[in-house]
Amino acid sequence: MMSAYDELMAQRGESGEPGDPEESSAAPAAETPAPDTPAPDSGSGGMARLLEIAANNADELLNEAKAEAERLTSTARAEADRMLGEARGEAERIRAEADEQRTRANDEIAGLRETEREHRERMQTHLKEMLARVETDSAGS
Repeated sequence: MMSAYDELMAQRGESGEPGDPEESSAAPAAETPAPDTPAPDSGSGGMARLLEIAANNADELLNEAKAEAERLTSTARAEADRMLGEARGEAERIRAEADEQRTRANDEIAGLRETEREHRERMQTHLKEMLARVETDSAGS
């Protein structure tokens, strides 16, 4: 692929290679133009072409950068959405597990309270029977 500089030099009829015998033996263009050197206006045309090529390259690179940025952004969004979905699922699973454990704990507490109530009633009944026996034994003696 020819660089923009090489294209410009080809339009001007110069090789642009260092050590070129034509270039090294010729007087600098600014001092005394050679008879076969193009007029200054043709140089500005080459510069315009060079600027046009540079602008096209810049536009192409900018479009590529925008496309890459969009691709990276959409990939990052997709990854973030996936991670968010996983986190929400995990949070829901933990919440359901906690609710289940709380329900089991509450059921166990209710069972223990019922057992406590039953034991109290039995103890009270037993103590009343024992007290009645003691009173009967002490009244009969």
